[in-house]
Amino acid sequence: MSSPTKMSNILEVNDVQCNYENLIVIKDLSFKLVRGDIACLLGPSGCGKSTILRAIAGFENLEAGTINLNGLT
Repeated sequence: MSSPTKMSNILEVNDVQCNYENLIVIKDLSFKLVRGDIACLLGPSGCGKSTILRAIAGFENLEAGTINLNGLT
């Protein structure tokens, strides 16, 4: 009997908060994706979809939380 393979997280977003000046755009966002997962960000205009993608890419500063992509924080 073979043992199950451990699936490592490829993207881990933990309690992320992003602000624009004094406006909180994203608050307490957390999710994990493993290799092979497919994810989608849905929401109305202005809800922070692009902001979280920019934060994952490293173009936006985090006010709180961490983003780990392929083992790099």
